[in-house]
Amino acid sequence: MARGKMQSEQQVTDEEGQRLLRSVLPSHWRLRDYRPDFGLDFALELFQTRSPDADGPAGAETLGEHLFIQLKSFRSRAPAAFALNERTNVQKTERVVGGGEAGTLDTYRYPLEREELVTVERMGLGTPVLLVVADLASMRCSFVCLNDYIDRILIPLHADYRSAGRRTVHVPVHNDLSSSYGRRAVGWYGKRAKLIAAFQRFHYQLIELEYARSRDDFMTLAQTFAAKISAYDFWDDANLPVPLIDEGAALRRFIATGSAPSRQDGDPTELPIGHERVVLEEGVLDMWRRLALLGRTLEDVWQEWYLPTALGQMVSKPPSATDVVAADVGRGT
Repeated sequence: MARGKMQSEQQVTDEEGQRLLRSVLPSHWRLRDYRPDFGLDFALELFQTRSPDADGPAGAETLGEHLFIQLKSFRSRAPAAFALNERTNVQKTERVVGGGEAGTLDTYRYPLEREELVTVERMGLGTPVLLVVADLASMRCSFVCLNDYIDRILIPLHADYRSAGRRTVHVPVHNDLSSSYGRRAVGWYGKRAKLIAAFQRFHYQLIELEYARSRDDFMTLAQTFAAKISAYDFWDDANLPVPLIDEGAALRRFIATGSAPSRQDGDPTELPIGHERVVLEEGVLDMWRRLALLGRTLEDVWQEWYLPTALGQMVSKPPSATDVVAADVGRGT
């Protein structure tokens, strides 16, 4: 008997992978199909739940945080151990110098076409694209940030990664979307655009304050700048890097007290009488220098969070046993 139209096995697998992805994400996050598809399958918008209060009823409030997802689904692609080697800072050298082995990491290997990788590279670092692999055998969705992977791994490793039609991407198994560890990571990537914009503003404000030093309007300008940046909603996120949390607290102390002690100088009481203004201005400038330094820290360290590199695993702290158990319980295993 003649056959009718059929779905391919991969089409069925892809649909099951999409259902799995939707099931492991928090129900109040919004996953939207991104069509037509030119390498980006979904747009994800992050929300936070809100209890009823004077401002309104309970519900989910958008954070204004967005990222993209490229989804690859499979049934029989087992993870394997991947060696993590120590290496130099890839932002400061043309040639990556590898050191000794710094441990191993279980990863999924997935080959991506050159055109897919180039598309993501062109998007820049401010618009995160997560490669999510849906393992239907284990009912797990793991991810890696492609923008950072290209910038920190593919470009440093190859004279020109575009010279091959495909490149294999290693996706850490424990970057599991159903775990608290994985969801914290998605929250971090969701804030990428906000943070980059904030870091640029911190640098701008520092330069303007340097120009205003010793002017009568210095403190007025500093207070105006502080009011603007203290309104950012990311300061209260407990999952941010500690330096960001610390500088947010210092900024609020400055607004409340009008002073910002310098961390570079000694005890200000030991300075000659009449230097109080100099001490105050230097303290304020020192705080803005630290704020401006946060962008450099992103370039040096934080951009490697959650990547399959020795530094990435060290700074992002792989999930604890509690995280793993929670993820397994969520999958029903």
